[in-house]
Amino acid sequence: MVTAYVQQASIHIYAMMVCMKRTTVFLPDDLHERLREEAFRARTSMAELIRSRLARTHRRSKRRRAGVDPLAEVEGIVHDGKLSHRIDEALYGN
Repeated sequence: MVTAYVQQASIHIYAMMVCMKRTTVFLPDDLHERLREEAFRARTSMAELIRSRLARTHRRSKRRRAGVDPLAEVEGIVHDGKLSHRIDEALYGN
């Protein structure tokens, strides 16, 4: 059982070395601490947390660039001549 675990870990490390680039990011102390705490709570690495956030942001921007007009998505959001107080969320997400 331990051998299978070691083998699986070795494959994972090899895949990371082949498929990923290493980079350095300088963060202010407070941001680094928040990231560290969140990664600890999520039981993941800070690197994985950063990768997932970047991927999510990339997916969102890719959808926006796909030719979807954000105004068309919220057509009818104006009621009684008043613009919804959630217009930014409706247009751009959270």
